[in-house]
Amino acid sequence: AAAQAVGGVGKQFILHVGSPFPHKNIDRLVEAFEQLHTTYPKLQLVLTGKKEYYFEKLEARIARSPAKENIKVLGFVSDTELKWLYQKAACYVLPSLSEGFGLPGLEAMAHGCPLVSSNATCLPEIYGDAALYFNPLNTDDMVLKIERLLKNPDLAKELVAKGHKQLAK
Repeated sequence: AAAQAVGGVGKQFILHVGSPFPHKNIDRLVEAFEQLHTTYPKLQLVLTGKKEYYFEKLEARIARSPAKENIKVLGFVSDTELKWLYQKAACYVLPSLSEGFGLPGLEAMAHGCPLVSSNATCLPEIYGDAALYFNPLNTDDMVLKIERLLKNPDLAKELVAKGHKQLAK
């Protein structure tokens, strides 16, 4: 089952895992994705996490999006499915305005998924040189960093290698 694609997820996608609480800044991620969608019409944004109040608000926002066909809100997924998503994603995007520790980024690294992260709070300290950073209040900056990774497979490989080193710390 591990090799099995997760429902409706295509060949190229960017991933975010977790509830879209306001400080997680997922609205801006959706905005950034809408910009990317014009250049990468096949690219998907995959969001997973337990569906609750904030997901309902987010889904209403996505329903109005010009890129809605390419935004997959999977809700809760099994560990096997989650592992598949991390391993197949073009990158993991962490747009948080604040994080206590930044576990999802480390989880992405552990699964060999390149990380594009907000430069807010403790994140640069935790991820070191194993992530591409953007200003979480600047959607254009987010788009730029995601695009840099999409265009540059060697950079993606380099980040994955640095991620494994960073985890060892």
